[in-house]
Amino acid sequence: MTPRISIRVFLLSGSRLLGEALARVLRNTTDILVVGTRSYSADAPAEIIESACDVLLMDSVSCLALDSQVPENIRGSLPNLKVITIETDANEATFSKVARMGITCYLLKEVAVADVISAIRVAAEREAVNLHGARRYSRVTSVT
Repeated sequence: MTPRISIRVFLLSGSRLLGEALARVLRNTTDILVVGTRSYSADAPAEIIESACDVLLMDSVSCLALDSQVPENIRGSLPNLKVITIETDANEATFSKVARMGITCYLLKEVAVADVISAIRVAAEREAVNLHGARRYSRVTSVT
């Protein structure tokens, strides 16, 4: 049996509580490796790149703090990076910015921790995900 390779996850959260809680939960899984946690700052993009993560898990507050060119720079260094955003600030402007960034998955704040773990696993398998209604999409074609 071939050992399963860990999914490398970097957590970027505007909330220390959310970041630490998610890190603790993810560290209890056998197939997910937390390679970094922090709140957003100017150094965050470099740390994300240096971590060589497979999945960037961030809250919408951190997403809004990102300069529009930062995701492109990160993707230039990590072309296979999957980005999962957990909505913490529900409004149309936030969702529009997140969608333009080319996220892999957008989770509503009401989802269970098990759904976050599932989204990480599915995203690592190279699928775009929308867990609202537990539907999977092989790719996101448009966001309106």
